[in-house]
Parts: sequence; structure tokens; C-alpha cells
Amino acid sequence: MPHHSGHDVFRNADPEASLALVGIPGCGKRSLGFVAATALKRRFITEDHYFREVTGLSRQEYLKQYGSQQFQQRDIEVLKMMLDNHRSGCVIECGLGSLTRPIQEHLRRYRVTNPVVHIIRDMRHIQSLLGLDDQAVKRLSEGDALHRTCSNLEYYNVEDRSNLSAQLDEETQDRRSLSYSFKLKEAKEDFTRFVRFVTGTDVGHSSYDSPFVLLETPPERRPYTYAIFVRSSDLIDNRVRLSELESGGDAIELCIDRWTPEIAMVVSQQVSVLRRNTRTPIILSIDSKSLGVSDSDSTKGRNVYSEIVEHGLRLAVEYLVVDLNQDRTLTIGAIQNRGRTKIIVQRFFEPSSGVTWDDEECLSAYLDAGGLGCQLVRILRVATEREDNAAIAKFTAKVDSLPGDPPPVIAYNIGGIGRTSQVFNSILTPVSHSAIERYSQDELDPQITSRDALQALFQSYVLDPLQFYILGGNVAYSLSPAMYNAAFRHCGMQHTYRIPEKPTLAALDRLGRDPHFGGASIVQPWRVQVFQKLAAKSRHAEAIGAINTIMPLRGRTDGTMFPLPEQARRRHLAGPVLGWYGENTDWVGIMTCINRNLSPRNAVSPLKTTALVIGAGGMARAAIYAILRLGCRRIFVYNRTLSRAESVAHHFNSWAASQVGSTEVVYVLQSLQDDWPSNVPPPCIVASCVPADPDRDEPPANFEMPIQWLGSTTGGVVLEFAYKPLDTPLLRQMRRFRSETGHPWVLVDGLDNVAEQAIAQFEILTGRKAPRRLMTSEALRNYVGGNGPFDEGTIRARLDSVQ
Repeated sequence: MPHHSGHDVFRNADPEASLALVGIPGCGKRSLGFVAATALKRRFITEDHYFREVTGLSRQEYLKQYGSQQFQQRDIEVLKMMLDNHRSGCVIECGLGSLTRPIQEHLRRYRVTNPVVHIIRDMRHIQSLLGLDDQAVKRLSEGDALHRTCSNLEYYNVEDRSNLSAQLDEETQDRRSLSYSFKLKEAKEDFTRFVRFVTGTDVGHSSYDSPFVLLETPPERRPYTYAIFVRSSDLIDNRVRLSELESGGDAIELCIDRWTPEIAMVVSQQVSVLRRNTRTPIILSIDSKSLGVSDSDSTKGRNVYSEIVEHGLRLAVEYLVVDLNQDRTLTIGAIQNRGRTKIIVQRFFEPSSGVTWDDEECLSAYLDAGGLGCQLVRILRVATEREDNAAIAKFTAKVDSLPGDPPPVIAYNIGGIGRTSQVFNSILTPVSHSAIERYSQDELDPQITSRDALQALFQSYVLDPLQFYILGGNVAYSLSPAMYNAAFRHCGMQHTYRIPEKPTLAALDRLGRDPHFGGASIVQPWRVQVFQKLAAKSRHAEAIGAINTIMPLRGRTDGTMFPLPEQARRRHLAGPVLGWYGENTDWVGIMTCINRNLSPRNAVSPLKTTALVIGAGGMARAAIYAILRLGCRRIFVYNRTLSRAESVAHHFNSWAASQVGSTEVVYVLQSLQDDWPSNVPPPCIVASCVPADPDRDEPPANFEMPIQWLGSTTGGVVLEFAYKPLDTPLLRQMRRFRSETGHPWVLVDGLDNVAEQAIAQFEILTGRKAPRRLMTSEALRNYVGGNGPFDEGTIRARLDSVQ
């Protein structure tokens, strides 16, 4: 792999700078370019289309008419024009021209001001996809390696976990089916996150905007966060059960302990695979000792270390650890050209150094690192006696007392004696995980899990056990206690979640003022009543006009309330409750279910997409809000009581006028006998929010769709939120309709949303990453109804789609 110092590669582009994609045929540039353009709301320009626009001929026609020599010359000219004339606000797909020397030289200049992303993919997949012989594969591989020399970013297009056909048949379109395919969904989500990160549009893009939401606050700004430590050799040797890494850490630290030029692509793949399986930030670190590059005076060592640092920046990892003992110019270069990556400058004091935490040299190392302009500083030391752990508290207190806004410090001892300091380190403590089968242990490898650390914090009274509740009508059969209590145990938290003996509003007033009150789930019929009792609420709860989550707002002994960011940091601390904060996670669950199940053909477009919501209660409000957040601007509502439907439409049209620039986004359907409006496409998103109420004489969720409203030839997604019973009249009707028409409707039953909103709610209430698969499996195992409890095969099939 050609070596770059990092000084000739720039990544600090303007957020609006056009994004160029390069790579060989079959790598997925066209598909990913479309994904990027949609995610960034930009114009998508392909080389083929632009060539025709400029020359009036397709590339094949031009080649046939003018011959290969003139075609190649014209192709290069057009590609340069395409790049130069669209320097901002676009996503540009570069074709085969990027394999030529003139274009590569042009791209080297272009990448100074613009992100140029090299898309790579497993060559065996490309060979199979394009039907290439071995000689052609060799030529393409050699050509593709040159793309690294003219790009400044790299994305490995990892294969979807499901290799099944995207053409779903009738058997595969229920989420309970073993063979349900999510082809292209995962790649779309992965690349969307990647391009938003590298362009900086993820800042402020999130759908939440609350200090209580994990996505809103980076791990270094939250208390007691953990990074699961994975060695690159663990992944190469297949010693990691990837799906289990979804919980147990707030980030993944990928430690590079093997390196050759050929391993660069392996590391690219590892980063993509870890991102897909964990959806957490990646910290890239380097084991200088294993690689034999700890001697910064060695030219070979410096070059290898430099290559790995540059590769980490190319991959746009969220954090990159750079050792202060290495070449200082390398560290400065990484900080200057880091793009959106945060640099953690690390100083490791060997036992032979004789430096203790009390020595001035420790604080000097911190100040030295911080003075370089890094985002975090990590200082490590091998503990030789237990007193070394107590000394860290004094050191971090010194750092905290420094004026201004110094970078956060990660400070702990390594080795067996150092475990106490690892428990009490607050920021991104590296931890081990049961999903990693490691046969030998390096002294740098963590010896505690996040569960160990959290249990120790509760046992040492740093964190307090809290009580959580569910309140509302018909909560006796709620699945939330099983999901929450399993998650608390899994994470090492000593909280409990239960149904009160009398789950009334009066009970809420009493329980919600208890100093050990942690929060509550609120279900019908009190989502709106409790809304009126809140001291503060999220903008989402405000927009929806209903809540499903309340959290305690605590205060000081003088009766003053902590500000919201401080409330978020104190989530695991008991104390006087001065008021409640309201949130709604129903819409998050709904949005997740739609995103996961809506096919690419029905991708949400403000101009084309139509949605239908049945009902006008709290869940219907959450559904309308979720669909609006997805970008749909045409939502129809039907409710038996017309006045309630009109009230909901008025509420959201008033909201939309001030928020999304549309005066009318929600329309009311008067009657089930009405034809679908002729000037509007039929809905491809249907959300049935008819309550399942066993106390009524009529069957629960007793609703079927008028056939005249089911005109979408591309199908769509039907979400049924009732789950008592799971197989509702609507779902039975849609299965019949799908079988008769062949229209590809995907059906999502009520258990999906139950789990998804609970997962979002758990993370808001606790500030911890939810064990998604565990909570979902607990919901399925504890469900009792017409379709449950489920057998293990069905549970496994549904879990495969949880991530």
C-alpha cells in the first residue's frame, strides 16, 4: 500500500462540499451513491448520465462512432468537467475513468477540498456478480489499489447478513417468517450513517434533541461509559460472536495488533462489520508492542505506525488513539487532518519509568497532549500496589480544576491490581466481553466487563438502586417488567421494574415523589392526562401531545432543580423529586419498524409517499409524528368518531405550519365507504392504532381495510399495534389480499413495536445501551396469546432482524 504521511491528505472539507465516490465495477457505487444523495438531500450525478448530457451520446454510442482513442480522451475530459462543475451540494459517482492516471491526478487535487470515498467490496463477490475470470479479477484488483492514492476516505461495502433473494414471496413477508430478507436495508443504514458523519450533517440531524438520548451526548460527556476491547486478531481468527456485542459497551475499541499492506482491507472490513453489528462508535488503537513498532526511532516502525493512523482516518472511525511516545509530527498531522474523527492522545507510563500519579510529569503529559489540540487524553500506568488506584482520584481532580474547557481525561491503571481504578474511571473504560474467546491475555487487555464495573459501582454506593413502574389500564399482562428486569440484570444494574398493586393516577403521584423513583412507563388511558402534570417535556412529546415515559427531575437541598443535562448525568442517583420530565418513545418504535420494513421501492418521498393512520388516540398521534419525521407530507387519518380525527388533523397541521413549512399534511377520511381520493397515490404505509381492549364486547382491534384503499401496486408496510391477540382481523385480511393480488405488502405485528419502543425507553431512562436481542426475546418468551408463547426457531428468526 502506498505510504502517505497524512500531510498530503486533507479531510477538513466544507460540509456542503460534493462527495465523490470511486471504485471498480461491482463495488456498489451506484446504489450507495443513491443512498448518499437521499440521506444528504443532494443531487446525484453519475458519469454515464453526465457523459450523455455533455456529448449527446451514450458512452457505448460514442465509442462506436469515434473509436476507443478519441472516446478515452473525451471520457477523461467529461469526468474532469463533472468534478469541477459540481464542487458543492452533490454526490458524484465516478466510473471507469477513475482507473486512468490523468483522473487519479485530478482526484488528488480534488480531495484537498472535497471528500473522495473509495468504495471497496469483497473481490469474490464482485467476481461472482460480474462473472469475471481470474485474469480480469487480478487486473481489477491492481487497478483498485490505486484508488487509495487518490481518495481520502474509504468505505467497505460489507455483504448483508441475509443472502436471500430480495424478491419476497408470500411466505417471507411476515416478520415471524424464518426467511424474511432485509437485503439492502443494512447497507443503506450503514452508508447513511457514514456519509452523515464524514460530511458533518449528523450534527443536529438526530431525531431526538434531548440530553437523555444516547445519540445526543457523546460517550466522553456521559458518566461511566465503556468500550468493548476487540483485537483485530480476534476477528481474523473468528473468536468473536459479533451479534452479542450489541450491548455491554458504549463504543468498540478495535486494537490493531497485526499489520501488513494486505491487512488494510481486512481492517476496513472489520470496521464495517463492527459498525453493522453494534451501531456504536469505533475507537481505533494500535498495539505497538505486538506490531514491533514501539521504537519511534526506527524508520520502519514509524512508517508502519503512520500507515495505520492514516488508514484509521480514511475509515472515518469516530475515535483514533495516537501514542504521544511516537513521532510528534505524526500526532500533529493526524489532529490537523482528522476530518470528523476525534483524536485520543495516549501516554503510557511503563513501570520502569518510576512515574507515579502524584508526580508532576503525569500532569505535564496531560497538558502536553491537550496542547496539541486533541479531543481526549488517555493516560495509563501499570499498577504495582493498590494505593496507585487511590492516587488517580487526586490526579483527575487536578485536571478537573484546570481553567477553560480542557479535553476530557481517561485515566486508569492496567493489570490485575488496577481493576479498581478501571471501575471508577468515568470515560470510555476498555472492557472485556463474554462474546470474545481469548486464549491468552496481554497486560493491556481489560479484565473486567461493563457488567462487573456497574455492579461494583452499585455495591460501593456510587450509584443507587431505583424503582421503575408501569401505570395505566390493563397493565396486568404487560411485557415490560420481563423485558426491563432481564435488561437490568444483564447490564449489572440493581434497579427493579414492576406493576404497582393499584396502578392508578393517585399511585403515580405517591410513587413518583419517592426519592428512589427512577421513572415510569405510561400507557392508555393516561398518556394525555399525565401530560398535564409535567414540569418539562421533550419537543417530541410536545408535538405529539401525549407521553409514554416520565422521569424524575431532582434538585438540591435548597429546592432548586438541576438543569436537564445534569439530570441526565444523575439518572442512577436517588434524591428528592421536584417534578417530572415527559418523553414519548412510541414514535421512535414506530419509525424503526417502518424504516426496517419499507422496501427500497417505497422509500419515503415528500412528493410521492402517502400514509394512512387508523385511529385518533395517543398511539395514532405517535404514528403520525413518526411518519412526518420520516419525511412523508401526506397522511390520511380515519377514526370512527369523526370529530377526534379532525382534532388530531388540526393539531398536526398547526404543528407542521411552524415546523416543516407545510400548511396541510394530515387529511381526514370521512367514511370506510369512501373511495380513495383520485388525485393522491394510494398509501404504502398503513398504521393501525385501533386499541386492543379486552374489556369491550366487540373483538379487540376489530378493523379491516376497505379494499378500495389498497391500490398500491408496489405494496408497502402494514403496522398493527394491537397484540392481544397477535393475529388480528387486519393481518388476516392482508395475508389473503396479498395472496390474491401478489402485491408485496410486509406485515408487522404488535410485538415489534412493543419491543422497539421499550428499547428506546430503556435507553432514555437509564442512559445505557439496551440489550436489544435480550429484551426482544423476553417479550416473545413471555407473550401469551393466540400465537404465543413462541417456539425457539421463531424467536431466533425474529431476533435476526432486531439489529
